Amino acid sequence: MDEAARPLLDALAARGDAPFLRLDDRVVSGTAMVASIDEARGFNEELPVPLRAGDVVALRGRHPGMRVTAPLAAWSLGLCTNLLGEREPTSSVDGLLAASGARFLLGWSEGRVDPIPLQAHHEVRLPTGTLLHTSGSGGQAKLVVHALRQHVESARGATAFLDLDPEDRLLLSLPTHHVGGLAMLFRAIVSGATLCVPSRGVPLEQALRFHAPTHVSLVATQLARLLRAEETTAALRACRGVLLGGGPLPPRLRAEALAAEIPLIVTYGATETASFVTASADKDVVRRAGTAGRALPNCQVVVSDAGQVLVGGPTLFDGYLIEGKVRTTSVRDGLWATGDLGRLDDGVLHVSGRRDRMFISGGENLQPEEIEMALLGLDGVDEAVVVPVEHEEFGARPVAFVGGTALDAKTLDAALRDLLPGYKTPDVYYRMPARGPARMKPDLKTLTARAGDHLAAATLQRL
Repeated sequence: MDEAARPLLDALAARGDAPFLRLDDRVVSGTAMVASIDEARGFNEELPVPLRAGDVVALRGRHPGMRVTAPLAAWSLGLCTNLLGEREPTSSVDGLLAASGARFLLGWSEGRVDPIPLQAHHEVRLPTGTLLHTSGSGGQAKLVVHALRQHVESARGATAFLDLDPEDRLLLSLPTHHVGGLAMLFRAIVSGATLCVPSRGVPLEQALRFHAPTHVSLVATQLARLLRAEETTAALRACRGVLLGGGPLPPRLRAEALAAEIPLIVTYGATETASFVTASADKDVVRRAGTAGRALPNCQVVVSDAGQVLVGGPTLFDGYLIEGKVRTTSVRDGLWATGDLGRLDDGVLHVSGRRDRMFISGGENLQPEEIEMALLGLDGVDEAVVVPVEHEEFGARPVAFVGGTALDAKTLDAALRDLLPGYKTPDVYYRMPARGPARMKPDLKTLTARAGDHLAAATLQRL
């Protein structure tokens, strides 16, 4: 048994017959979970060459119970897990898999393991923990290295803030290959709460009704869709906490959720910080545009003289995996430069956008997030992404990709001109392209390329 994973399995064993995992068809106790983990550890004996402590193993499981059991089994062996989206094809992540140093890709189904040998670019040795994919605003994928202790420390801070206890039920509403979903697993173990895991393909609306969770984590798009129906709005209202993160939360959506008496909690964090580092359930804070709460007691959040948000504390990642080595060049004096712009107002963090997304148009600085937030405040707009395209006269001009219902470019443009100066309004409005279920956020790099390519843009649906 790996020493880093021992506290997690000891906590599960201490539950005895009390529930840990609630699936759609059964409830798994702490004792039964430990037995499942012990059985799953046997996958290593089935491999042509057994993995050793410090090795990286890629996991992609479709069985809901194995989404939890497989990584715990791997950590108990001292492995670093590279978690992949359940529906994401191997071909789309081949490069990242090779860079991760993973020796096998393990696909899980009921009662069997399907190992696929991988060819790594570099020999990699990592601590017991996780290797998560993330991408910046430019879409450049990175591999983030966390030791288990950082996830556990994040869970402890969240458990204290949310006042979690064994009577709580946490819904796994975000995928475990994203830090927001993975954090729910650690919070459930640390707090003694039950983790509710819907079956693959079950809509979020159905999962909310069936599991009746006390806590759920959502992104803004999920919240907007759930608020359209009274039944799901009521399910959210019955929660003790509805956590919002993963990007900006439009003022209109904040106001709508508060008016529906939903216990909204705004948060700010990143893959690199093992989930949120600031949070607030104070309605006076939640309703204000751009607010993301106050720093948790175990986290440090400051804003530099240049307006960049810096984060420190025991949840901070080890570094990025680059050419087989863990690099910490983005961390100085114990603080990670997030690339986000913001300010602290009486201890409350306000986030205004990404430093690397700003561009100049006709001599004026344009922050895409300002235009996106204005669009998201308009009726019928659920998603908005603004990207720059080259312009012969002005150097660059904004183009908008918009998702929602009953959208019309002339109506959007007219409404936007009442909110923003004319030079900040987009030249063109496109309908947001569909994206696969494995991707939670729009791909800025792809959207920028498509908008700037005349042939690609000609195939986009204009509003």
